[in-house]
Amino acid sequence: MSQLRKIRYRLFSWRHFPPLQASPQEIDVVIPIVSKDLHILPLCLEGVRQQVAHPIKDIYIVAPAQEDIIRFCEQHQLHFVEESSVLGFSPRDLNIVIQNPDGTTRNRSGWLFQQLIKLSGKVGTCQHYLCIDADHVLIRPHVFLTADDKTVFYMSYEEHTPYYENIHQLMPGLPLDTLSYVDHKMLFDKAQLQQLHQALTQSADGTWIDTILRHYDRTSFAGFSEFELYGNFVQHKERRPWLQKRLSYSHIADYATLQRKWSRSRWSLTFPEYMRQNHKSTDL
Repeated sequence: MSQLRKIRYRLFSWRHFPPLQASPQEIDVVIPIVSKDLHILPLCLEGVRQQVAHPIKDIYIVAPAQEDIIRFCEQHQLHFVEESSVLGFSPRDLNIVIQNPDGTTRNRSGWLFQQLIKLSGKVGTCQHYLCIDADHVLIRPHVFLTADDKTVFYMSYEEHTPYYENIHQLMPGLPLDTLSYVDHKMLFDKAQLQQLHQALTQSADGTWIDTILRHYDRTSFAGFSEFELYGNFVQHKERRPWLQKRLSYSHIADYATLQRKWSRSRWSLTFPEYMRQNHKSTDL
C-alpha cells in the first residue's frame, strides 16, 4: 500500500469526530463461517453482544450443515442457516480456482461465496443487518446506523488495486473513496442492496451474481470485495476510522482481558487464520 494512503488515513483518524447518536432500530447479525472459525467465534459474539449500540433481534450463522457448527449454534442460542439454502447453490458450484505464480492452485470459492451471502439480503427479518467476520472482536462501542438513518462505515487504509479495477468494470463511473471500506464488519440495508442489485444488472444479462462472477479476475487471488463495492455505492453515510489491531493466536485471551489490555488504544481486534502460527502482531 502507498505511503500516501497511510498519511491520508492518519490525518483522517486524527480529526475530531462528534459523537454518533445510534438509531433505536432493531438489526440482525449475520456471520458466515466454516468449522475452523468456531475457535475464535465466541469472542466475536461477545464483542457483538456487548459493543453494538443497537438492539439485536437475532444472530444468524450461515454455514455448511456440519454437526459441530449446528451444536455450537444450539449451545449459544444462534439461528443456524444452511449455506446452500440462501442463494440456491453451494461454494463448490462456483469453482473459483486461482493459479499461483509457482504453478500451484488455490480454491477461492468459499471466500467469494461468503461475500455473495453478505450482499444477498436474504438472511434475517430486519431491514438492516450487520455482517462481521468471525475472527473480528469489537472491544469498544460501535454505532452502525445513526438516528437520521445514515450508515456508519469504519474506514481503513488498505489498498488492493484489483478491488478497484473490479468495481470500475462492474459499475463504470462510480466514484471511489480515498480510503478503504475493508474493515471486517459492515451494516447492510436491504433497500440499498436492492438498488445495488438493480445497478449490477442494468446493462448485462442474468442476475447480479452472474455479473459479479463474469467480471471476476480468475488470475487474482483476491479480485473482489463486497465491502468496497457496497461502501462506495452507498451515498448517505458517516465515515469513521476503525482503529484496529491485528493479533496472532498467541494473544488470544478471555474477552475481559482483551478489552482491558487494548480498548484504550483500539476499537477492535482481529485474529486472522493465516497468523495462527505467527507470533507477530500488527496494526491494521
